[in-house]
Amino acid sequence: MARLENVITVFLNLEERFGLSYSVKAGKTIYLSGLLSVDDDFKLVGENDMEAQIRCIYKRLQFVLTKCGADLRHVVSEINFITNSPALSDASWVRGKIYKDAGAAIPAVTGVGVASLYLAGAMLETHATAVLD
Repeated sequence: MARLENVITVFLNLEERFGLSYSVKAGKTIYLSGLLSVDDDFKLVGENDMEAQIRCIYKRLQFVLTKCGADLRHVVSEINFITNSPALSDASWVRGKIYKDAGAAIPAVTGVGVASLYLAGAMLETHATAVLD
């Protein structure tokens, strides 16, 4: 159960608009909502460009983690929802480089193929779980 004191507000306007919390901390575990490749106005970034969408998502992920007192080294698990698996396979090196550049191990990951995501044109949504030291 999420208690108000466990919610870490990150993008207040989007959280209020969509009725969600981007992050909830329970003990040392941080649960993050799925992140799409969007700008601060929730407009798609990188239409039909998986590399651009990965870069945007992980930039947002790093921002959210920082707000929670964490970074990519704390991410232990991801679930990636994918509309185009071949495009993700071709661009997966970007994700690996982001983790490597952060000095982090690549976390456990599950990929789930889906027909579409919440935002038209989105090819990837990433849900991460992090654990603080």
